[in-house]
Formats: sequence, structure tokens, C-alpha cells
Amino acid sequence: MRIVMLIENTAVSSKLLVEHGMSLYIEANGKVCVFGAGASSKLINNAKRMNLSLENVSAVVIPHNHLAFSGGIDHLLQINPDAKVFALSSAECRPVRKKGPFYSPMGNLTEKIKKYRDNFVLFRSFQQVFEGFFLLKDEIRDESFYVTDKNWKIHSGNGYIPEVMEHECFGALFPYGDRRRGCIILGGCAHCGLPNMIRTVKKNWGDIPIISIVTGLHLMDENPKKLTVDPDFLKRTAEAVKDENVGAIYTCHCTGIKGYEELKTYFGTQLQYLQTGEELSF
Repeated sequence: MRIVMLIENTAVSSKLLVEHGMSLYIEANGKVCVFGAGASSKLINNAKRMNLSLENVSAVVIPHNHLAFSGGIDHLLQINPDAKVFALSSAECRPVRKKGPFYSPMGNLTEKIKKYRDNFVLFRSFQQVFEGFFLLKDEIRDESFYVTDKNWKIHSGNGYIPEVMEHECFGALFPYGDRRRGCIILGGCAHCGLPNMIRTVKKNWGDIPIISIVTGLHLMDENPKKLTVDPDFLKRTAEAVKDENVGAIYTCHCTGIKGYEELKTYFGTQLQYLQTGEELSF
């Protein structure tokens, strides 16, 4: 099984494109899928430069309705019109960001769903993508680990309601035939909190080994050198994750330079940054 970072905010080579978005190319159990569709068509260019065939992609997973993960849907479906696009049913919403008196869109998945209705597979809380690959939403709901922003809202009717990331899912990928040998957790921004993601997986499959985790952690916003959370939040999150005895953690995208450096003080070599063009094998 292989996982290749198609695109994120940084790259191992100047020949590869970057953006504030995320997409993983995954080959597992005889299937090819993409986790996150990036923010634009740039992932298509990177796939060509890395000799990755997107014609064989049978599934596209949208971890939540933010532009960083949905921008490449049109381009992927042009290459493979039969691919299925998986998202939570609650992702059919209109997230916005409030800045002063104005609201700007943060996600366009509602429009994508309307345009490609036959391609979308919308689920409530649990969904199998293919053998050994499942999608879940947070079942623990410990909001002390949530990473959100008071200026994020959901456009509802004629008004706006608070954003509580009901449209976020994450993946549990089992690389071996025997599920008791463990899984890899795949996330987008971990807005619902990495400890909650780990505990949700264990709630569904028991105390199985978490071989590895690949996810952004939304510790940055527009400035990659500035944290969106306070030091106490980082400490509590790191301690909770370490208590779960997980394997290597590969972070990316919205974690940011500052967030990555701060987390390294807790995790050491257990935490690595996965850049565009880098590959993991299991």
C-alpha cells in the first residue's frame, strides 16, 4: 500500500506545485482513491509530474466542506467521470467566514453536489469506501479538543449559525487483511480534534493498533508562523494523543511551520512533516 502527497502547502521539489490545499493519492487493496481534492487543478499537474495515473481513481473523499479540499473535484471527474465522491450528508451546507460586517464563502460543496449528484455518495456517520477503507465522523464529541474559529458560520436560511464542524469526516484505512493488525487514520484538518478521531476509531474496532496518522491539524490560518491555538491546548492535545500509544504521525497543510515546531517538542521523531511529492509505504 502506498500514500503519496499529491499537493499541500509545501513541496520537496520546486518542480512540484503547492497551494493552501491538500490531496493524498492512495493505492490500497487493489483500489486507487484520492483523499481530499485540493484547492484547484494543481493536483492534476503534480500527478503527471510524479507519473501517477488518475484515470484509475475510483473514489474521491472530501473530508469537509472547505475550499482547500474541494477545488479539484471538477478536474478529477473530467479525467474519470465514473469516480464516486464521498462526503458527509451534512457537508451539503454553506460555510462562511465573517470578517467585519462581511461574509465570504469557505466551501462550495453544495454546488458540486448539485452539479454531480450521480457521482456523490452522501452518508450520515459511517461509510465503507472499499474493502478495508472506512469513513467516520467524530463520535466522542469532546469539544475541548475542537479547533474552530468564532468567525466561522454556516449560512442557514436568512441568517447564520455557529460552525461546529458537523460536516467533517476522516478515514480508517486497514493496510493488512487482518484488521486486528491495525489501521492508518487519514484526516483533513482534524477540526474535531485528533484525540477524538483516535478514540472514535477505537470505539468502532476496539483497542486496535493505530499504525500511523496522516492529517493536517489546523494550528495555522493565513499566517503559517502564527498559531491559532494557545500553548495549553497544544499540551493537552499532545498528552491525550500520546496516551493512546499511536504510531508515526505525519502532518501537513494547515498545521503550519510554527505548529509543527511546537508539536515536535512533545512528539520528537514520532512527528514528521509530509510534503508534496513524498510517499509512505505500508
